[in-house]
Amino acid sequence: MKSCVVVGGGISGLTAAMLLKKHFTEVILIEQGEHLGGLLSSVTDSAGNRYDQGTHIPEKTGNPEIDDILFDKQELANNWHALSPLVTGNYFRGQWDNSTQTIDARKLPNALYHQGIGEFMSLTESPNSKSIATYLTSTLGEIFYHHLAKPVIEKLYGDNVDCNDLAVKTGVNYFGAGRIKAFDPETTRTLKSMPAFDSKLGFHSASEYEALLKSQNLPMAEYFYPKGQLGAQTWIDSLTQRALEMGVSIRYQSQITEIKSRDKRICEVVINGGESQPCELVYWSAPPVFALKAANLTIPSAPVQFRTANVLHYTFDKKPNNDIAHYVWNWDASSPIFRITLYHNIRQNDVYQITAEVLSSKEQADSVTLEKGEADLKSMGLIDEKAQVLSSLKQTIHNTFPVPTHAFSDATKAQCDTLNAAFDNFILSGRFSGRCWLQSDVLKLAHQEIMDFCQHD
Repeated sequence: MKSCVVVGGGISGLTAAMLLKKHFTEVILIEQGEHLGGLLSSVTDSAGNRYDQGTHIPEKTGNPEIDDILFDKQELANNWHALSPLVTGNYFRGQWDNSTQTIDARKLPNALYHQGIGEFMSLTESPNSKSIATYLTSTLGEIFYHHLAKPVIEKLYGDNVDCNDLAVKTGVNYFGAGRIKAFDPETTRTLKSMPAFDSKLGFHSASEYEALLKSQNLPMAEYFYPKGQLGAQTWIDSLTQRALEMGVSIRYQSQITEIKSRDKRICEVVINGGESQPCELVYWSAPPVFALKAANLTIPSAPVQFRTANVLHYTFDKKPNNDIAHYVWNWDASSPIFRITLYHNIRQNDVYQITAEVLSSKEQADSVTLEKGEADLKSMGLIDEKAQVLSSLKQTIHNTFPVPTHAFSDATKAQCDTLNAAFDNFILSGRFSGRCWLQSDVLKLAHQEIMDFCQHD
């Protein structure tokens, strides 16, 4: 095989480029930005403090070929913080829980909780629902849907979102809104042995899940965080250097403007500026709509609503009141913050940094302020009332999470189907194909499709 073009320099495209370089003489990575990694990068505030753009903690995939690329095995202990087990917690109804990220139904008022449990236990059928509202009402029940799941979905996608218009099967994640924590640990373990309850009940602690994996001789998840001063950017910079050393050619601030094909095979792409590049495979890890445009393929489009990520970074003079969790979820309606990264626990140092994330519409972004975020962190008890902000920075990143409406889901599937039907030598990356969301799943799917192509083409 000769030439391959990879479009998109996020972690999927970057990893795929290195996998493909083992099979192609020439691999050209096309990235429209000035650096690789996408949101896997770090920023610096005015005092020189570094933060990641959200919570980015790499996980081993269990696939040796992928993991050999992602992690420098020989220097793992020297260059990485081992975060296994990864500790995640949550905040709900004014209380912290460092044992799991799953929302705890028992924190509801007692009468409401028992009414919800009655509904929950009566729902044992597997629903065939297209709407997330119908699906969750059919699995959790009306009480738990309206008091637990629906507020989480509204926190993510806006309090004016119509949950009946949100699809169940989509590449966009609901961050665990479909599971609850309830009962006592022994009752939960018993119920989780039944398929009807396993999918909608969470364990009471991460250690219980780890014990289950051990009993089934399944591998434990392994998480790592780079030790370099640049945080997640350290990882991306290292991967970029490895790709260059392998011979991957990287074109920054570039886009594919035209895809040329013969007999269902892409034979050439045109890069902005008019440069033509022959190729035997195109691996696409960018939104499929741009590939359709470049290939002059048209399908009916649907209006897409995107959420804006407001990323609030802080360095405090006092240690946060949590020296356990690596990151936490906020499921409480008292604050729009949905996720908080605790860097001093991740980086194992005494620099007290936090990143809090808020999703909003583009129009509401200006109302999300560092001052309001600080007040919310203190009202939740995560930061001491007397703690002072030494430095801070707000990032506003538009068009991050698409709202997973039925129209968006249908359009995504139609776009992917159109591209896959049009070309025999085109691979669409996992997340943009709507088939998976988690980073490790995206990378494992990419590896499988690359291997299938290289073995059979």
